[in-house]
Amino acid sequence: MTSFILCIRERVAGVDRFGGRMGSISYLKVPDSDKEPQPSHKISGSVSQWLKEIVSHANPPAEKKWLDVVFFVHGYNTDAKEALVRQRLVEAELLKRNFPCMVIGFDWPTAGNAAMYSYDRFEAQSAASYLVKGGIIPFARFTLKDCPVNVHLMAHSMGAFVVREAFRSVDKGRDANLANDWRIGQLVLFAADISSNCFSLGNPDMLPVFRHCGRLTNYYSGHDEALAASNVKNIDFSSRVGRVGMPIRTPANDKALDVNCGPRYAAIPERKFRTIDGMVSHSWYLEDELWYDDLAYTLMGQLDRNVIPTRTFVGENDFVLNS
Repeated sequence: MTSFILCIRERVAGVDRFGGRMGSISYLKVPDSDKEPQPSHKISGSVSQWLKEIVSHANPPAEKKWLDVVFFVHGYNTDAKEALVRQRLVEAELLKRNFPCMVIGFDWPTAGNAAMYSYDRFEAQSAASYLVKGGIIPFARFTLKDCPVNVHLMAHSMGAFVVREAFRSVDKGRDANLANDWRIGQLVLFAADISSNCFSLGNPDMLPVFRHCGRLTNYYSGHDEALAASNVKNIDFSSRVGRVGMPIRTPANDKALDVNCGPRYAAIPERKFRTIDGMVSHSWYLEDELWYDDLAYTLMGQLDRNVIPTRTFVGENDFVLNS
């Protein structure tokens, strides 16, 4: 499948490859035959040309219908090649579940080394605003006759930090050239590497996120070794929302809900990856059939959160993924 990516990695001098540092925005169209995004995949012209190619690819002119676009934001320690593997896997699994969507990658620079967490976090914060300014808002403004576009967003690990900082920076900046009435439909976080405390009701860190999304679903697991306090590299020792879920005593905005995936992870012993690389306890969602079933229901938005059949209700806005 042809893959579309908003990439902000720098080009490595002298070769057709992207590196691990910040660069300018590149709007990419990667053929199915290519396994790694390259600078030569850059679409000539403006962002509007990139948007037109995406819509044309996903929705031929003869099939005028609603188009769902899902931006996928990868986590830390993920190089450009692995990010593409994950993006394509997500799209294939959603299409298999009859959700006609395009998954668009947001490829921000990481060092490709688990020991360089601090570096990745700095790059994540630097890259954040490009997600909204260079991707979400152009799509929100983009209209095609008889083909409205629904924009959704999903983020893994430190990608959730990118999303939070993106929404915060754009709202804080109040750029006169950006409309402030933009919004996305579904926002999905899984194994999110941000503090659980910031989901306390009224916390200013998350207010811009809730202001611009229709629904936020947080998938978490207590078995996530990457999100243990000892592995947060001395930046923030607070419990991560991707490991413990949102606060119970100070419930989050009503737009938000928790899905505890710990029992599902534990139900399948000795998990091993077939397609992706990474720490199993942190990235297992991406190779779990039931999780994809729940994700598809969530992104399609046709069922109320309380009746999605792949999860069990345990309390107000709290669910457990079936095991």
